[in-house]
Amino acid sequence: MQILATTLLTALSGTQPLETQFLVERISTKPPFPRGLQLVDGQLYVLCRGRVREYGGVSAEVEDQAGTLYVLDPAVSEPFAPGDPGPAVRDNGAVVALPSAPPFRLWDRSASPPTRDRETDRPYCGLTYHPGTQSFYLCAFSGVDKPEQKGQSTFSKNLTDAILRYDRRTARWYEVERHDIEKGGLYPHHDPARSKPPHGWLNGPDNCLAVGDWLYAVSKDNSLLVRYDLRALIADPEAGPPPSEVVLGSDVTVQGGERLRIEGHSALGHHDGWLYLATRTSSHVLRIELDAERLPVQPLKVELLARYDPYDPETKKSANLTDMTIDRAGNVYLVSAKPSRIYRFTPDPKRVHDARGGKVQPYVDLAALTGNPQMKSENAMVDEQGRLYVTSGDAYAYQGGAGGVVWRITPRQE
Repeated sequence: MQILATTLLTALSGTQPLETQFLVERISTKPPFPRGLQLVDGQLYVLCRGRVREYGGVSAEVEDQAGTLYVLDPAVSEPFAPGDPGPAVRDNGAVVALPSAPPFRLWDRSASPPTRDRETDRPYCGLTYHPGTQSFYLCAFSGVDKPEQKGQSTFSKNLTDAILRYDRRTARWYEVERHDIEKGGLYPHHDPARSKPPHGWLNGPDNCLAVGDWLYAVSKDNSLLVRYDLRALIADPEAGPPPSEVVLGSDVTVQGGERLRIEGHSALGHHDGWLYLATRTSSHVLRIELDAERLPVQPLKVELLARYDPYDPETKKSANLTDMTIDRAGNVYLVSAKPSRIYRFTPDPKRVHDARGGKVQPYVDLAALTGNPQMKSENAMVDEQGRLYVTSGDAYAYQGGAGGVVWRITPRQE
């Protein structure tokens, strides 16, 4: 018997049922630490994120399959109920591609202590598929947690950030972008006009999106939106790292003349001739008009669509917008990472959506619906039927420390 998540929420929290009812299903717990979702030819592809090593992350003994690409059968599912999922959901998934070195900079298990590993690609995030190159693209950002003092740790950023590509035509991984640690900490690491790609534009690449013949990618730490030209790779999978250019940085003037400082570029979407961008630090949602070739119109036409709670250095909290997806009707869905919530709004640049200060309730409060206030989600995707697929890092005992769930949320009534 199917269980309505709203009924479960009432039982768990004592609150009234949400206005909109949802069927919440678990699709799979097979891929550990799932991060990145793509539906291709009716199958659901999922990227294994991997964990930061070693302080603040899981034990080095846990095999988290970082950089592994899985395929799931979306026809396999079960309605959520408290407790462990059944065997079909547990086993739903098969490995499509394992990470290979090169181009991956895989974690060196022999490093002692693990914090000596200064070049590892980990964790991985974001996943997009480009039909023309028959390739999956992912972001690889680097770093380890190092001890600062007893009982505390701090994240140590490496300088080997990358974008990697798995080509289904050759069944091989390739480098699209890479920062060269040997050339210092500047981004890019050389003069792009005088040197061949890759240029190493992105400090903290955290999302990417294939649109037309281009790959758009964003970075959280140096707040850039960069475009990569995939046309040569369409004809030849061995064409090498593609040409690229910066589209947008931190300073932008939106329609109407308002100048904004946007920081922490984190999420991308595409709909009806517009490229959408959400930021994780300043918590803005904007869109950039594209021409018939899916290139940004020049001069840039940028519209401000929404404002969410920006990062507060005192509380160290924000709306924490980590991903975006857009349905056929043009509704924008935003992931607020922890506790796991999805916000939705219909874009209208004439009436900027103001969600600051708790003015707007989440469209889906997945943490509440599942009775898990500590749930963290970082990626979401909406299918043609308006069903939301969401990843989370939930752990079950049988997963041996390498946990994660792929969820599906179906509106029961609007």
